[in-house]
Amino acid sequence: MGSAGNHNSIDLTWSLCSREEFLAFVSTGQTNCLNDLPDMDSSIPGWKPGLYYGADEQCKIAFGSVATACTFADSNVDICEVLSCHVQPGDKSSCTRLLVPLLDGTECGINKWCSKGQCSSLEELNPMAVVHGQWSGWSPFSSCSRSCGGGVVIRQRFCNNPRPAFGGQECRGASVQVEMCNTQACLMTQQDFMTEQCAATNLKPLYLTVEVPSFYTWTSAVGFAKGDMLCKHMCRAVENKFMVSREDSFIDGTRCEQDDSERRGAFSLCVMGSCRAFGCDGQMDSKKIMDSCKVCGGDNTTCTEVSGSYTEGKAKEYVTFLSLPYNSTLVHVTNQRPLFTHLAVKVKGEYVVAGKGKISLNVTYPSVLEDSQIKYKVFLTKDNLPSLEEVRVDGPTQEEIEIQAAVLNLCGDLGRILVWLAGSHPDLYSMGSPGLTERHVTSATDTCLELTKQLN
Repeated sequence: MGSAGNHNSIDLTWSLCSREEFLAFVSTGQTNCLNDLPDMDSSIPGWKPGLYYGADEQCKIAFGSVATACTFADSNVDICEVLSCHVQPGDKSSCTRLLVPLLDGTECGINKWCSKGQCSSLEELNPMAVVHGQWSGWSPFSSCSRSCGGGVVIRQRFCNNPRPAFGGQECRGASVQVEMCNTQACLMTQQDFMTEQCAATNLKPLYLTVEVPSFYTWTSAVGFAKGDMLCKHMCRAVENKFMVSREDSFIDGTRCEQDDSERRGAFSLCVMGSCRAFGCDGQMDSKKIMDSCKVCGGDNTTCTEVSGSYTEGKAKEYVTFLSLPYNSTLVHVTNQRPLFTHLAVKVKGEYVVAGKGKISLNVTYPSVLEDSQIKYKVFLTKDNLPSLEEVRVDGPTQEEIEIQAAVLNLCGDLGRILVWLAGSHPDLYSMGSPGLTERHVTSATDTCLELTKQLN
């Protein structure tokens, strides 16, 4: 067979054994499909089979399903003159050759294609009809990448039916379709799932020096890497100040933190080594969002919005002023005078924000990778004094959550703690005794003066 399918186009001949085997097959009557001649004028543009079967496909036909096109070439041999393939999985150091040319139309470089065993530019091939790319059919969906916690199923299509050639246009539209699956919660958190994958490489040596293996204990690099970099299986060495990619990528469906606010969606998942945004409908890049009531694509009419303020408190004590019932959503609490008070948050009776008598550092609980988070943030003045605290709870809440205020034994008008929240039922929240009031906390004037002197 020749590079263009023409009889003996490169002076190849059948061996005696091949002739006998072929004639024996033809005589069985199983070759009736060969009786109708192909439409040479229209079935394949310009009769260039390489537009449909690239170098990888030709290698698979010649050497099996794991073969791929050779990634390096012999400078003394035209890349199109012989079919060179990697035939062992993972071995890119050697190539096996089949002494037949690549099919005409096989891409062999940037704006170059094989023709009669030679890699030729468009100028050398002129006149040549433009071939626009067309999609193949969709592959079946893969199995779900995770058994819980929200994995993905993937299907793909390829711009190879035919491939664009001779100045033709690429296919338009998405080449991959990804949907979330098995979204029920796992026993472990999303960060635990990533950390587990990092820890699985503890016995894999790291070569910081040639031929000198080093071993470390690995954990997730959350907080140090974001976006696509994080999804490249980026892990941090415990008790060491460096991180490195330990494998090609995390398992598809592993949660990630976006590095670009414009790419954020309802969920962020690693897919094929990239951090991708998913809509609340579970479709990649759908941009569909939850409303305030956490209804996907809703209109905010299925829940009630409530707001209020709290100005009570006891000196040097944590007082619960807001207990969130189940299914509360979009909770937002601000403390406008954090010099004299600070907020604390308890989940199932355990402090996750503050709780030790002093203002907290910024916290995201359980982690920035979780689908539902509690976010605490403190804003500072130019003098690095706290000017505002806020707590945000995405919801819908499924745990016992208490928001508390601690009052220092100081002085003055402590202002208000403001609360906004929404939920799916009228009994939206319960305030700690004595409830919402407008009474302000004050203390001795001499304490006020002493604080003023210290601040000045």
